Parts: sequence; C-alpha cells; structure tokens
Amino acid sequence: MPVETDLVFDGQDDFIEIPDTAAFSLVTTGQLTISAWIRPDVLNFPTSQGAGYVHWMGKGEAGRHEWAFRMYNKNTTDNPPRPNRISFYVFNPEGGEGIGSYVQEPVQAGEWIHIVGVADQTTTALYKNGAFKDCDRYTGIGPGPCHTYPSDRWITPGHGTAPFRIGTRDRKSFFLGAMRDIRIWNRALAAAEIALLYSGVIPQAGLIAAYLLNQDIAVDSMGLRNGTIYGASWVVR
Repeated sequence: MPVETDLVFDGQDDFIEIPDTAAFSLVTTGQLTISAWIRPDVLNFPTSQGAGYVHWMGKGEAGRHEWAFRMYNKNTTDNPPRPNRISFYVFNPEGGEGIGSYVQEPVQAGEWIHIVGVADQTTTALYKNGAFKDCDRYTGIGPGPCHTYPSDRWITPGHGTAPFRIGTRDRKSFFLGAMRDIRIWNRALAAAEIALLYSGVIPQAGLIAAYLLNQDIAVDSMGLRNGTIYGASWVVR
C-alpha cells in the first residue's frame, strides 16, 4: 500500500511558486475558479499581516495585484473582530482595498476544509465544503443576493506579472498547515459542479491546472505549469 503524505507549510517562510501566466488571470476569459483543500494547523498564524491574517494563496504583489485567498487569525485587531474568516478577493492592479466574498464559521486546528473561490465579469463568490456561502459584486450594481459597493470602490482587474504562489501571496504572511488538490479553471463553475467537486467529481471543462501536492514536487498534472517548492516538508499521514 503506497505511503500517503501531506505537504506541510511551516508558517514562517514556506511556499510554492508558479511562474506568471495569463491563464491564471481573471481578465483572460472574464471568469476564474480556484479550488483547494486546506488544513490550518493553528488558529493564530505566527507570520500574519494587517489586522491579523495570512494570504494563503494568490497572484499579486506591489503594483501588480490580481486575486488572493485570505484567512484571519482567531484573535484579530479588527473592530468588529473577524475570527478565522476565510475570504477570496479580487484587486485593482495597484492594490489597496479589494472586494471579495467570505465565510466566518468556527474552525478547528487540524481539520481539512474545502474552499472554492469563483469570479466572473462582475461578481465573486465563495464556497466551503461544497456549499455556497457568500457573493459580492466587485463592479456595477444589480439585484441580490450579491452585496454591492459604492462606485469609488469598484475593481477593474488586470493581468500583472506576479507569480502564482501557494502558502503565501507576496511573502508578507505565511500559512501554517497543509494543502492539497489545488485546481484552477478558466470559467466560473456552477454551484452544482462545486457540490460535485467537494464529493470528488472533478469538472474537466475549462480545467487549466491541477496541483495535487501528493509528493509530486508541485507538478501540474495538466502538464503545463509546474511549480517550485520553497521549504515545505512532506509529512506521512
């Protein structure tokens, strides 16, 4: 029986980096879906930023921001606090305050969570363990259920040259725990597809990259865009 391992990030300086490609940018097709299984091993991360959060995956850095996933510490300096909120944001290239969707529910250290972020031409959405949690309109106005924002906060995404990173976004904060089965589609998956994805049925249409992180040196199983691992360790389950 093969030995099963998890790729564990130490929360200090571990990450995976995949070179920039337009395929990972929202503006290329106007739609993007990113899926990942994450296992936070602590509730307060040792290397966080801002009010107390880590960017555990994303594409963007100074002057070339695009999108990111964020998880807050259990204890933050926000008012009101955001204990272990998990978010998916899109940004203007110059950065600043993005717009995105989130789930804020109790988290157990060591528990695997399936997170999916979806963006189309006007909205973002976030799913946890196959279930829809939130959606937000990052540009324009429209009917619910998606939240809307003043026009001075609207986002106009662009393609920057920053790499895609797993475990961090721009090396200012780092995830502590394990990740696996990271997949990217160049379209917005439907809610029914995401429910099936959670159960293990992988939609193939529009799938452009898959980093299974099963002792594979961050190989893209689609065969196109391999990543380089910096520091993370393989741990037997």
